[in-house]
Amino acid sequence: MPKNSRAERIILISMMKSGTHLITELLAALGYRMHGHVRVRPETAPVLDPQTRRRMAEMVYDDERLAELKAQDEASFLDATDQAWEALAWAWKLRWGMPLVNQYSTELVNRRLVAQALERTSGTPFTQTPSNVCWVLHEFDIRKIDGAFLSDWSRTGEPRIVFNYRDPRDVALSMVNFASGHTRGGLSAINNLQAFGSILRAKPTLEERLTYALTDGSFPAQAHDYMRMMWLLHHPNVYSTSFEQLVGPDGGGSAEAQLRATAGLIEFLGAADASPEDVATKLFNRDAFTFFKGQVGAWKEVYTAEHRRIAQQRFAEVLPLYGYV
Repeated sequence: MPKNSRAERIILISMMKSGTHLITELLAALGYRMHGHVRVRPETAPVLDPQTRRRMAEMVYDDERLAELKAQDEASFLDATDQAWEALAWAWKLRWGMPLVNQYSTELVNRRLVAQALERTSGTPFTQTPSNVCWVLHEFDIRKIDGAFLSDWSRTGEPRIVFNYRDPRDVALSMVNFASGHTRGGLSAINNLQAFGSILRAKPTLEERLTYALTDGSFPAQAHDYMRMMWLLHHPNVYSTSFEQLVGPDGGGSAEAQLRATAGLIEFLGAADASPEDVATKLFNRDAFTFFKGQVGAWKEVYTAEHRRIAQQRFAEVLPLYGYV
């Protein structure tokens, strides 16, 4: 659903190993800063002005702590408001029902300041978060999201929500390579992937690793993950795109599809001053943290007949719903 004004806040749901680096490069080229499931570089970290910092401090801290901050120097104020922003971010992820304990730890999620931020901001709208930030998530289960957020979003269309996906057969292959440690930056900070990494590295061949990934129902990139995200694919206020559309000729896609997807996203975000042609040239980044090969249909080169049979059985319902054959 195109918007006239530039989006102040974005939520990007990019399914794991679906080319998150492509779409975050696009959004960074439009001037947005990043937070969440993405490797944040200094030039893409959120910029918090003094007014935003004061607002977040007032949202998260009690009166006693606020009084202390007024008497402290600038360095202490910056440190305290950085902590307030971090706690506020965790609180919002809890309001969205993210599986943070599994991905990170109980200790991290249950920190006192996070609990305080959640309690004090449970009724605040998303517009109170810092502007010009794209929140990058790997899932957005409508059954777990705070109903107040859904009500506000349904009424206003803000924040703008973008959904990115990829052929699940390529996702499974990419996840195997990623969890095996074959990408440039190694594994991410998501702790539950480390267990799968140990399993995969213990298997001597790619064929065995793929067989395991396609048959263990707990391995990431399940058909039910795609089914849970179906509501995003169909919602008229969500801009949906895919790895295959965004990757362009460097990754086995087409320049035409890449330009069309880029132009559509720019229109959706109201970034009227951006040139789709210029932005599209910046998407394919081989230096991205999780980059390995980044090719459309790479699964066709490595899947055995048995892998194809298992994948077809596993994703039989999902493939046509997402436009894959």
